[in-house]
Amino acid sequence: MNIVEFTSLSNKPIRMIEGEIIFQAGDPALNICFVEKGRVDIITRDGNTRLRTYDAGSLFGIPEVLSGKNWPAMAIFRGFGSVRLFPGKVLLEKIDTLPVDHKNLIASLSSKAADKTR
Repeated sequence: MNIVEFTSLSNKPIRMIEGEIIFQAGDPALNICFVEKGRVDIITRDGNTRLRTYDAGSLFGIPEVLSGKNWPAMAIFRGFGSVRLFPGKVLLEKIDTLPVDHKNLIASLSSKAADKTR
């Protein structure tokens, strides 16, 4: 278990500094991320292209966590601030209790959303 996984279990903010990596391309998508303060850039595996930026107040990672796939890109923190990580397993456990039709709808939506982030 790495520091990001450990901290996500406590649901406390993680203080971040410029250039810290939240996750790398290929890591399992286990946590949903909320940017409390600062900015997160999602960049390609090779680090050459910024795909998306999330500012303070943004939540990201739900489609990736729901899809059960690995992160397709890397997340790098910009500036100084904090993020909160929420374990995706909690969301997945809640979804497991839903009727089959609801689960199928969520699976379909998350698959389409995850495809758009690639």
